[in-house]
Parts: sequence; C-alpha cells; structure tokens
Amino acid sequence: MHQDWHSDFRPEKIKRSIIQFWTAHQKKALFYRQMAVMLKAGIPITSALSQMKKHSAIENISQTLLSDILKGETFSRAMEKQQKLFSQLEIKTVSAGEISGNLAELMEKLALYFESLQDVKYRLVAGMIYPAILLHAAIIIPAVPLLFTKSVFAFFARILPMFILIYGAGFGIYVAFKTLSRPEMTEIRDALAFKLPLGFGRLFKNIAVIRFLHAFNCLYSAGVSITETIKLAAESSGNKIFEKEISRALGRVEKGSGLTEAFAGNVFLPSIVLEMFSTGQASGRLDETLDKAAWHLQNEVNLAVEAILKIVPVVVYLIVAVYVASIIISFYARYLGEINSLLE
Repeated sequence: MHQDWHSDFRPEKIKRSIIQFWTAHQKKALFYRQMAVMLKAGIPITSALSQMKKHSAIENISQTLLSDILKGETFSRAMEKQQKLFSQLEIKTVSAGEISGNLAELMEKLALYFESLQDVKYRLVAGMIYPAILLHAAIIIPAVPLLFTKSVFAFFARILPMFILIYGAGFGIYVAFKTLSRPEMTEIRDALAFKLPLGFGRLFKNIAVIRFLHAFNCLYSAGVSITETIKLAAESSGNKIFEKEISRALGRVEKGSGLTEAFAGNVFLPSIVLEMFSTGQASGRLDETLDKAAWHLQNEVNLAVEAILKIVPVVVYLIVAVYVASIIISFYARYLGEINSLLE
C-alpha cells in the first residue's frame, strides 16, 4: 500500500495520468464516430476494426477488440473482457444495439456523449493556456536585465522562488486530487467539487447532469431496462454524491412510479429536466425531450465556462500587477536607499 502511494507520484506515472486525462474522451469519441460511419456504410465490424488499426490514436482499442471478435466473441463480449477500457454504459449500450440491430445509431450516440465531455475539457484547458503564458512571462521578463547587469545566478535567484511557489501549489493540488480519488475518499472529493466558488461548483453540477442525461438517453434508446438505465446513467455522472441522490429513484421506479414522480424533489436535477421527463413520458418521445434538456444544459455549461475563462485572466492580471508593482517598489526603495547613503 505504501509503495503504491509513492508510485502515484513518479514522473512517468504523472505524465501518463496527464496524457490519459487529456486524450481519453477524445479517443473514445473518435472510435465510436468512425465505427458508426463505417457500420452505416455497410462495412462489417471486423473490416471496420481492421481499418481503424491504422489510426494511431485508437490503434490499441481496435486491435484488442478485433483479436477477440476474430475468435468468435460478439462486439459487446469483447468489450466486456476489457473493462479497464470500457465502462458498463458502453458495454450495455453496444450489447443492446447488437440485439436490436441499431448498433450504428447507438454508437453515434456514444460518440456524441464523449464529444460533449471532451468539448468542456478542451474549453477549460485551452482557455487556461494564455493566462499561464502571461504569468510565466511576467516572472521571467522583469528578471532578464539581471543577466546583463549582474549574473545568471542573480537571474535564477529572482525567478526560482516564484516558480517554486507556483509549481509547488500545482503539485499540491495534484497530490490532493490523487488522495481524494482513492475509493474511500471519492465522496468527500465529489461533495467538495459541488461547493467550489467562482461558478466551478455549479459548472460541475451541470456537467454531472449532462453526463447522466446523455448516458440515460443512450441506454434508454438501446432498450435497456429502466432500472438498469437509471443505475448505469447515475454511475456515468462521474460524481458519487450525484449518483447516490439519483439512485434513490430506483426504489420508487421498482414500486411502479413514473420517472417524473421518481425524480421529484431531486436536489440536483433542474426543473427543466424534470419537465422534460414528464413531457417525454406523456408523448412517448422521452429520448427526444432528454436530448433537448441536455442541449439546454450544455449551453449553460458553455456560458459558465466562458464566464470562468473571463474571470481567470483578470485574477492573473491582478497577480501580475501586484508582482510587477512589488519589483518596482523594491527597486526604487533600494535606489533611494543608496542615494540617502551617499548623501550621508
């Protein structure tokens, strides 16, 4: 256990974690999108997977599945044997698609699901690049004259404390995240995520709801039983607190309640989602109404991300302004001190 803890913070493992975080949803979206296109074109699954082996981003996924399918396994069974790569949401959706004959359409829904997750991640990370560059430039540029007036040592003595502070804080956040990601700590982490300030808490709530709706829609459209749909969609939300609250509806559904009554009073589902459940049940077009609810919440998430990306640069500007002001004040204080010493 002690050894596993230290292994989490090895440079190569941190690097793999970052790459995995950045590319996981993107690879899945690409995989399901290409599979949907080729299956719709009438290409057999084995031929489609053979074609996708040529794509470096999803070569491992395609190769793993192809080898099992060539041995006589079904697509979903091959996925089930690779549970580190595929969630129950994906396995159940594909399994239902194989039975119903609409595998291509359901793979397209899975592609949309992962694309929506990747889009939010990309917006947040890409929006942080400029403030990060600005912060680094603000630390380095004022110290450059020291290279010419004093020495390289003086230059590094000026910039290193700030970089140690910034990267130390970043590493501290990473350590905290890894600690809170342990099974016994996930509920604490997820509860804290919903309480974050500056709009982050609301953003994470909406993301959990969107993930739930997309997953629910995939499974419901595939014909998975309603109780299993709720259970797996709740797990797909990515938040244990949200999952526990949603799972309360299972008992009511098993007793014969409709979805609207089952989810009534849920603290995490916005009123528009509850209204869409009611409308969808009444009209018999639940998948369409949930798509509209997910689209509405996706717009809210996009607006929240834009608001956060406006706030973060302002905070960075203020930090840079304070830092540059402290350099100027210390310079003039030292300069005036030297003048006073000469006058004395």
